[in-house]
Amino acid sequence: MAKTAKKLKLHGLTGRWVTNVLSVVFAVLFVVGVVLALLLNKLYYDEADEFVNEKCEEAIQALNEVKTTADFAMVAKSYAENFTEHHAAEVQFFDCDGVAVLSTAGYVDPAQHEDTSWQAKELFDEKTKKVIPWEETTPEGERLLMGARSFGFSENKVDHTVTVRVVVSLDTIDRQFTMIVVAIIIAGLALFLVIAIFGAYFIRSIVSPVNGLSQQATKIAHGDFKTRIQIDKRRKDEITALCDTINHMAEELGSTEQMKNEFISSVSHELRTPLTAIKGWGETVAGSLDDPVLVRKGMSVIVGEAERLSGIVEDLLDFSRMQDGRLTYDMAPCDVVAEMDEAILSLSANAAEQKIHMDFTEPNNIPIIEGDADRLQQVFVNVLGNSLKYTPQEGHVVVDMKYHPDENEIEIMISDTGRGIDPDDLDHIKQKFYKGKDAERGSGIGLAIADEIVAAHGGRLEIASTLRVGTTVTIWLPTEQKKSDR
Repeated sequence: MAKTAKKLKLHGLTGRWVTNVLSVVFAVLFVVGVVLALLLNKLYYDEADEFVNEKCEEAIQALNEVKTTADFAMVAKSYAENFTEHHAAEVQFFDCDGVAVLSTAGYVDPAQHEDTSWQAKELFDEKTKKVIPWEETTPEGERLLMGARSFGFSENKVDHTVTVRVVVSLDTIDRQFTMIVVAIIIAGLALFLVIAIFGAYFIRSIVSPVNGLSQQATKIAHGDFKTRIQIDKRRKDEITALCDTINHMAEELGSTEQMKNEFISSVSHELRTPLTAIKGWGETVAGSLDDPVLVRKGMSVIVGEAERLSGIVEDLLDFSRMQDGRLTYDMAPCDVVAEMDEAILSLSANAAEQKIHMDFTEPNNIPIIEGDADRLQQVFVNVLGNSLKYTPQEGHVVVDMKYHPDENEIEIMISDTGRGIDPDDLDHIKQKFYKGKDAERGSGIGLAIADEIVAAHGGRLEIASTLRVGTTVTIWLPTEQKKSDR
């Protein structure tokens, strides 16, 4: 993990993480550490105050039976001998003259302690009945916490007041507190280091795939659609999903690129074929003007190939407009039956030449719809043309048109007895550039344009097919009423 952290460069996501997250973590740990230290400091000193109070009260309780100065000396001596907390505090006893006579730290010679440095003072809160500790510093620099209580008794009708003082070394408390603060600092730094290491590992687990994504995306942008991002399938997170998506995108782009190249090749061939025929027959006619039969035949071929060439160019222009969103529609009241008649009429000569029977019985109840007549006729011609192309001689192409008043839709079924469509091609047959395994000549964009036109009219184009049986294309067009309902 440490090696991982070293490899991280402070820019991008890593830099923002270091700048934002780690700085916030450090600030939080610092604030928590300071607050914890202050709380512990207060707790330690409050406990010290409470301890001083407790020992003062304990010593006063021991003096409750004192009636004479002799009793005082005896009780003080007994208390000092039985005192067990020498490591924590010192309890001093002062006589009526304020002279220290005894201490739990050892016997005190009164003659040596008549100066004011041993003079006991008392700070006592009458409301709370508690000692108010105070701090003093010895000449040696030791900080002390002190608290004192007075005890009065009467001997021979003379009132005497003795004092008990408890002394606690604050240096000991400060040392313990310092050790705890140091431990808090070490724990905080250790926690910060752990967060930084694991965070660096986590950030690298994000940054590394993202860098890989960037590199692979650059390759894809330069046309390398075979590149794939290597991902750990055991990880189930958003990065993995993104990598899967980009891999799928590369696959789709590669497929589209391949179809585009095949489309260009196919269109080039489609354009070359009529141009070659036109050029060839043009040269033939130019050299045989004295042969009327040959001239008529040549001109017929030239006109037919020119129309075919014009149709290819129109498809290409429509496809270009469709891709750019420039395919326009002139919506007006439209007679679908009449447009179907026109489409069948335009292809009847072709059907007769191939000996294919085209059947269409005009229904009487088809309502007028709102649509572009030329575009709808273009759809009908395209679908009928495909049916004729893939239907053998003596085959049938049947057009059936129905109106469904409950759904306010017109159903147009164009069925043929052709070779059918391979099931593997059926789901892709409407995609741009796509040409099936058994596709004959053509640009591969006719059905894509037809599907776009039908969708622009609020309808849908569906294809069902069975190999060696035939294909049925169903076009659903909403009536004007249904479109207004929408």
